[in-house]
Amino acid sequence: MLKNIKLFFLIISFLFLANFSFCEEPDIDTDQDEQTEQIAEDTEENESSEQEEQTESVESPVVMEKEQKQEKKPSLVSNFVTKKSSNNKTKKIIMQASDELNGAISGCAEGTYENVEEKFHKFLNKINSLDLMPEEIELLLTDCENMLRKIKNMNDLYVSKNNLYRSKMSEIPLVYDEDVLTKWTNIYTNERGTAKNNMRIALERSGKYRDMILSILKEYDLPEDLLYLPIVESLFNNNCVSRAKAVGMWQIMAHRGQALGLKINYWIDERRDPEKATRAAAKYLQELYILLDDWHFALSAYNRGEYGLISDIKFSNSSSMVDLKNRNATPKETQNYVPQFIVAVKIAKDPEKYGFHNLKYEEPWVYDTVIVDKVIDLKIVAKCAGTTVEKIKELNPALLAWCTPHGYKNFELHIPEGTKDLFYENIVKEKDLNPSPGFIKYKVKKGEYLEKIARDFKTTVNAIKEDNPKLKKRKYLQPNQILVIRPGRKYYNKK
Repeated sequence: MLKNIKLFFLIISFLFLANFSFCEEPDIDTDQDEQTEQIAEDTEENESSEQEEQTESVESPVVMEKEQKQEKKPSLVSNFVTKKSSNNKTKKIIMQASDELNGAISGCAEGTYENVEEKFHKFLNKINSLDLMPEEIELLLTDCENMLRKIKNMNDLYVSKNNLYRSKMSEIPLVYDEDVLTKWTNIYTNERGTAKNNMRIALERSGKYRDMILSILKEYDLPEDLLYLPIVESLFNNNCVSRAKAVGMWQIMAHRGQALGLKINYWIDERRDPEKATRAAAKYLQELYILLDDWHFALSAYNRGEYGLISDIKFSNSSSMVDLKNRNATPKETQNYVPQFIVAVKIAKDPEKYGFHNLKYEEPWVYDTVIVDKVIDLKIVAKCAGTTVEKIKELNPALLAWCTPHGYKNFELHIPEGTKDLFYENIVKEKDLNPSPGFIKYKVKKGEYLEKIARDFKTTVNAIKEDNPKLKKRKYLQPNQILVIRPGRKYYNKK
């Protein structure tokens, strides 16, 4: 019985690590305003130069100690992955377990629960068959307490002991170090910098998504103030891509988005879909709060990654984000994240007070939705809805290609409000829903090179590389290699 209990905790911990722990780098990064970041750093350096001289002898040993630990002992996770990767049998088991888990997750996301339990149990059996070393088991067991805490919170086991739990869930404390808040307020309201103009742009864009976001936050029982988190992340820009390749209004990394049920492939990137990305972000934020039981920690983990933040907290023995900042125990960007958010919320709630006059909020994002089971050229979609391709792309920012996505059953296509009946009436008259080939598969001949192929198909080398990611890792083309090519318009004109 004791052995079974230990095995259960081991599996639970491994599942937790599989979803969260192996990502130690920040999940979310933003590249929206490098000048703002530089102003913040310069301001902080100027204001705290005297303090640094006084506290250097206190803070430096902490940083040095952390660096020394990293030098002396290589990452256990790194050793684990390296050792396992060298064992083909183990690697095969891990990949099979991953397939079973992804199948279960996909089943939940699509609402097809028939095989979810079976796939989940197969995943557990695969994990159970791995040959784990004692130190690896120790690593996995370290997160048992956090996992159980999360499960307890999900089942409301703390409610009877703490009646304030639900009220805490719905409120984010807007208090922080006043000097830090003043610094960021000055940055966002400074007429000479770009930060104020960016803030104005974000506030005006927020009108477009306000009702949709608030509705989803209410559905997940989350604080309404989270409506303004995209100000810090992306300025409410669905096409924002960070240096770390986080995408969309909520700046979600690819692996995180897929774990949250978003589809990301050649045809579509649902991190760019305002509603689906908001739902994914809400789900993730809810999980972070349940795990960390503190909104400042949860928000910082959204930026830093939960495992990275937990490691920072444990190493520095901190009890708040202010402690983490004072002890320089977490990256600069994460240190600034909560105060930036708090200031953004305060400005958004009372823009006139902070000098933002005559804001022109964008109209709410409205549309009709039609269910599509076939691949349809966006030109046909626009024609049937009586609009333009540009308008269809504006309403469907997740679409990456010239058509609705391949292999996506019951795809929800957005068309202009009030055009649903017209669309259905016209679409049945169309004999060919995808008249243009869009792309072709081309077999490379001996002696051919990208520049020649690009000329032949009236496109560019960069466009071919974009559609064929493996080319970026190879210096030369290989005979009989298959390329996916989207010919330019002039290619079809000459036919």
